[in-house]
Amino acid sequence: VLSSIRVSVIVPIMLLAIKESAVDMSPFVRKTAAHAIPKLYSLEPEMKEELIAVLEKLLADRTTLVIGSAVMAFEEVCPDMNELIHKNFRKLVSLLVDVEEWGQIVIVNMLTRYARTQFTDPNLGQTESADAAEDE
Repeated sequence: VLSSIRVSVIVPIMLLAIKESAVDMSPFVRKTAAHAIPKLYSLEPEMKEELIAVLEKLLADRTTLVIGSAVMAFEEVCPDMNELIHKNFRKLVSLLVDVEEWGQIVIVNMLTRYARTQFTDPNLGQTESADAAEDE
């Protein structure tokens, strides 16, 4: 509820609440913290570095309830920071089946973009060798 108040005076209070909520025991509280991150970012883009630190913790979470929301926040705040995905890639792939439907869509889109930019094309060498075989 605090993150829905669009007043820049309470930004430090919102950031503190998000930081504390991101390490709470309850996955519902951590999920809510993930939902608040894009709202705070849209209100105060200069807080990006602090929000990325919180996002890093949320992306490392092993709870499927939190992962979908964390990736959604990641997509809105810093979609090009692949270094946050590197260490969590295998976990995201393995938890994908158990994440809620809307979270699955966001995670699949993010993982597809990640794979296209980070993995080499497996067909890259095959076209050259296939052309050489046809010439013989």
